[in-house]
Amino acid sequence: MIKFGISILLIIMGITCLNAQDVHFSQYDQSYLNLNPALTGQFNGNYRINANFKNQWASVSDPYQTLSFAADAKNIFKNYKALSLGIQFLNDEAGLGGLQTNQAGLSVSHDYPLNADSSFRVIAGVQLGFVNRSINFKDFTFDNQYNGSQYDANRPTGENFDRSSYTNFNLNSGIAFNYQVENRKSLQLGMAFFNLTSANQSFYSETIPIHKRITVHAQADWFINRKIDLLPSLLFSKQSTFKEIVFGSNLRYRMNESQSMKRNIYGGIWYRNQDALILSTGLDYNQWLVGISYDINLSNLDQASNKKGGLEIAITYIIKTYKPQILRHKLCPKFM
Repeated sequence: MIKFGISILLIIMGITCLNAQDVHFSQYDQSYLNLNPALTGQFNGNYRINANFKNQWASVSDPYQTLSFAADAKNIFKNYKALSLGIQFLNDEAGLGGLQTNQAGLSVSHDYPLNADSSFRVIAGVQLGFVNRSINFKDFTFDNQYNGSQYDANRPTGENFDRSSYTNFNLNSGIAFNYQVENRKSLQLGMAFFNLTSANQSFYSETIPIHKRITVHAQADWFINRKIDLLPSLLFSKQSTFKEIVFGSNLRYRMNESQSMKRNIYGGIWYRNQDALILSTGLDYNQWLVGISYDINLSNLDQASNKKGGLEIAITYIIKTYKPQILRHKLCPKFM
């Protein structure tokens, strides 16, 4: 209980100083370590590999592209099975100027059962890593480079950039509650805090700390009938004056599911407040989970984008290891 109390205290510390928007995915519930460090190791298996790719605004400018890769494992310590570990890498390129964001992090979570049968659990997680951002100023044009009649790339820009790249240490933390109501009925509620170090993100000489971000998420996996499950979820994220609210649901249709085989298909619709309508579909094929979504832009940019937002793909592969059972039989006497 002492360890649990310390973990909760460290997490809540991030809420006391909430203030560039971070990268976000439409399929946030399938980008686990980006959503909440406490989701490290929260899956049915031993090892999980996860990748996410997003391509957006290709109809407006150079595409904004985001690629994330993560892997996590649980029960890797024989004497401390409640501990899970994960690694995460992310690359984001934001349109003109080649603004690149690269992240690498190590996450760890601890699972605490809150009742006798472990159906109600709380998980605390922390993520330590580095963020590198770089930009190519040669891809920009400035007022001083116009000589009165035309653009001249050889003219001085009149700008004094202190640096074109930087690397900072970053710290994120989170907490999640999982409740297994009964078979095929479960609930999850989580809260995460990002950019707790408030590192400097300026390319100029002055200091401009990156704003902290808080994320609250909730989702359910709910039995409807023998073949259909409802998977609603909600995301609220706030970073300085920026807010994001996403809500919607998938339906899972169970075609065939047993201990040796899984065949499920998904379909759903989501809404990002004042921004986009998100259509999604997916497939479970044994250890594979593949999700595809498309953002239909509904914001004030829709006239320029022609309502075209972005394509997103999420792929997850789960590895389960089985220990062979050693059956010991009693030997009968020879005379029988």
